[in-house]
Amino acid sequence: MTAQLTHVAISAINPQTMKTFYQGVFGLRGAIEGGGFLNDGYVQFAFNQRAPGWQAGLDHFGFEVDNLDTVKERLRDLYPKVRLTTRPAHRKYVGLATHDPEGHVFDLTFREMGDKAVHVRGDAAVERTERHIHHLAMRALDPAHVARFYTDVLDLTHAKEPGEDGVHHLTDGVMILEILPWAITDYAEAGIVERPALDHVGFSVESLSAYQRDLEAFVAEYPEAGPWLDRRTEERLKSERGARNDLLATCEYCETHLWDPECVFFDVHERKD
Repeated sequence: MTAQLTHVAISAINPQTMKTFYQGVFGLRGAIEGGGFLNDGYVQFAFNQRAPGWQAGLDHFGFEVDNLDTVKERLRDLYPKVRLTTRPAHRKYVGLATHDPEGHVFDLTFREMGDKAVHVRGDAAVERTERHIHHLAMRALDPAHVARFYTDVLDLTHAKEPGEDGVHHLTDGVMILEILPWAITDYAEAGIVERPALDHVGFSVESLSAYQRDLEAFVAEYPEAGPWLDRRTEERLKSERGARNDLLATCEYCETHLWDPECVFFDVHERKD
């Protein structure tokens, strides 16, 4: 069975501003107006209008599978506490939603959906943007158990063996799903305790210096769509931000990192090929 990561979704107060940022800085394709998607030729980056009661920021992700019956059998036999639920009809490209053992939610698309299952990755003529999504990172209490779920159920494979840091790097053959350890003590100096959840999106770029130049030029031209700027200067807040930045920098792909207009973290690295 094959499973391929199809989309990453953000719940945003202002999807249009978010899309302006990611298109302007990373060159992702798609219409700016309204909510909806940008794409990098393989992964859809969804910006859903946040509604009351919805969590903010990175919300969920999705896979396309070629055999839904196999997924159902594996869940039933290996993870009986994990449930599947249908997605609303207006979600045009997904049919079901489920979760891993720690509650990270993801969608499922499958061939029985017919035309609804068609999305940008199905077009072999579409090339990836020069700057594209390389990995999606989550934090988990038990990374090994969570990684085993994705290998058991979706046949993701290890891109590399886990090291002493306990991080698992899974792949669908193109994208990396990075599963990082979570411990409440990691947030002792960071001010806000963040729950085990999706942590950040990672981008691969052709040139780190070119990316940084383009970011500066974009912010100068569109300051209203630039990364959220905290002008507070209290030493306590500087220390808390520094602790959170140090934690984000533990991602081995991270050469630099930042946040978007609604404070969703992302990191960037330069391709070595």
